[in-house]
Amino acid sequence: MGIIFMMFVIGVQLSLRELVRTSRIAIAGGLLQVVAMIAIGYAVGRAFGWSPVASYVFGAVISNSSSTVIGKVLGDRGELEGRHAQIALAWSSVQDISTVVLIAILAFLLPTERAVAPLLGKAALFFFVLLPASFWAVPWLLRRVGAMRSREFFVLSVVTLALAMASGAALLGVSLALGAFFTGIVVGESDLAHRVLGDTMPLRDAFSGIFFVSIGMLLDPAFLLEAWAPILVTVALIVAVKGALSAAIARWLGCSARLAALLGACLAQSAEFSFLMARIGIEEGALTPEVFNLLLSATVISILLAPSVNDLAPGLLRARRSGATPPDEFDETRPPALRAHAIVCGYGRVGSIVCALFERHGQPYVVVEDDLRTYEELRARGVPALLGDAGLPVVLERAHVRSAHVLVLCIPERMVLRRALEYARDVNPSLAVLARTHTYEDRDYLERHGAAEAVVGELELALELGRCALHRFGVAPEAIAASLAKTRATLR
Repeated sequence: MGIIFMMFVIGVQLSLRELVRTSRIAIAGGLLQVVAMIAIGYAVGRAFGWSPVASYVFGAVISNSSSTVIGKVLGDRGELEGRHAQIALAWSSVQDISTVVLIAILAFLLPTERAVAPLLGKAALFFFVLLPASFWAVPWLLRRVGAMRSREFFVLSVVTLALAMASGAALLGVSLALGAFFTGIVVGESDLAHRVLGDTMPLRDAFSGIFFVSIGMLLDPAFLLEAWAPILVTVALIVAVKGALSAAIARWLGCSARLAALLGACLAQSAEFSFLMARIGIEEGALTPEVFNLLLSATVISILLAPSVNDLAPGLLRARRSGATPPDEFDETRPPALRAHAIVCGYGRVGSIVCALFERHGQPYVVVEDDLRTYEELRARGVPALLGDAGLPVVLERAHVRSAHVLVLCIPERMVLRRALEYARDVNPSLAVLARTHTYEDRDYLERHGAAEAVVGELELALELGRCALHRFGVAPEAIAASLAKTRATLR
């Protein structure tokens, strides 16, 4: 139940357009990583003396990453809108879909005759019939339910829809988590997405804490002590090897070093859906109970380590660089010498609007962007832009940070924000740093460390809605402005 609501809400929050943008990297990267990890896992399994089928199952299980864990960890960090979150969730979804094929391959390898055609046929029914049809049916249904003006019935209908679609996906051979995730994406494209999000958030919050607790309860301390060595090897394969492999593949596909490192950290865990593969293996006699417990223990440990791995990734990347960035980490061209200009870090939905305002008022600016496609579009339009990580001193230097007047940070990654702020203020104490953030805690940290203004998006949205509502009531603009100022002051 918790997984269903967590993945449903994550799907509603994500943009289908952004997921499609990441499809090239996600599809190629996800498939390459699955094949490579199966090969590595197979070799390790054979080295342990297991049968070819058991070794294949071992590789298939460790190849998968949990979109539920990715969504939970990045959601808690306020990074779901980040480029790495979009790619990681799409990448993990590709892995989940590929599991259907991996199970079909397992059916061919098993000595018993397991029906493969029905399995593939049911999965195809979900992806090519049920899912496309839901893009029309679900918004139509939500509009009809919303027209009844009953909040209780609306919430009940949304919960029923999420459970029904997830259960239907499970019956058709697709995981509950993936079914709920795709249902959320469908709902997110409807006009009522924000109402659905507001009504289901309490359910998500109630169940998300249970997720890691229930995962931890699967561990068997006695087995951990008995088989610690193979468990350690398996955890290393899932966390270190798969994380590094995913990062290397992402880098090969054109991602920046920082983006690739963040992707590797996101994917450095195993999925709850892998339990299905392992369960089939033990039911058909391909796995021994010891190997099954080994996979279960390593999967649980990797999931519990996921938050720490994501916290460590930026620091490890920074240590590897040791202050020096290889020449392919950023665009080598330097924008024309600028003085008293603005540096805009991140050209997403927020950064693009800020740049449009600068253009309208004739203010000089340069963009720092780590997404290759966005960077190329900016250069094609003649916009001064640098490709690189805004948290790197060498990139900020190429943007002429020492002579800049304003630094606008429109990036969701917390650690990159902090690194950019600290370096910029060190080399240019008079620089006005403006930052977008998601939490009051981050706002307070940034302002304590020199930011002239850190804007909490949700706070400003609430104040603007309040201003519009008071204006409708005929409240004088001066009174509204005073009230908003007082409210903003009390929230500091």
